[in-house]
Amino acid sequence: MDTGRHNPSCETARGHRCLCTQCGGSQHGVQGWLDHVDHDYLIRHGRRERFESKLAWTEHRPRRLEQTRGNQEITTDLARVDIADWLAAPSPPAGPEGGEPYPTPAEQVTALAEEMTRGAWREIVTELDRATQDTTSVKRDLTNHFWCDLFIGLVQAIEMTRRGFDSIPNKVKALILGSARQADRPHVTEAVVGLIVDKAWHGIQAAAFAGAPLLDLISNEEALRALRILAVFICPAPAQHAAVRHHALKALGEDATSTLTDQTKTRLAELFTDWRSASDVPPSG
Repeated sequence: MDTGRHNPSCETARGHRCLCTQCGGSQHGVQGWLDHVDHDYLIRHGRRERFESKLAWTEHRPRRLEQTRGNQEITTDLARVDIADWLAAPSPPAGPEGGEPYPTPAEQVTALAEEMTRGAWREIVTELDRATQDTTSVKRDLTNHFWCDLFIGLVQAIEMTRRGFDSIPNKVKALILGSARQADRPHVTEAVVGLIVDKAWHGIQAAAFAGAPLLDLISNEEALRALRILAVFICPAPAQHAAVRHHALKALGEDATSTLTDQTKTRLAELFTDWRSASDVPPSG
């Protein structure tokens, strides 16, 4: 099987759906957003302005965003721009006492992306035919939010477990199989989920930052933040994936590091009921 061929446009995809059966969605959009982190401020700002110009507003005062799918998609893209801006100029996180400092947040996300998506996928495709007789259908189903479900599952399992890290893979498998999206992935069987989670878990071990023990790594908020960011970057359509909004985007919005801007958080609250508090949402115009 040829595991090296892949349409590079998938890695830099900007649309809100994924149809790439070459990578099964494992590399959708990630490299494009990581490349965006490396661009200078003017390029990043230009992309933000292009998204801003596409927002549709009500005519009456105070202006509010129209409740449209287009606005939802644009606003989640603006959240990704916020994340890229935050990654572009972070303060280096502290390392373990007496050890080397952890890589920067951008380096952490890049390391996880390389090991848990690109690296894991190379191993998965060589073994996929052992888990299924219809690899093409499996790859097609995997594009339906499987990888963002995987990263969200890891975040949830780590938060629930913290110290019993040996049990994390099985918890992630159960979370994926119980996902609201799983019904739309009929060919992604329990055996397929098991194979992918095991390979991805091996990837997170391979990406252990600065030689930190896995036990320390999964207890570190930096690692959880990196997993959430990767879930947002790899998700084909956060506007249509409630788990990504709740467990990744909203968590990043509540993060003390101010990963998302106040303006983006206000807009997300205006457009998505699962972001709103009991109080009224203020105008975002």
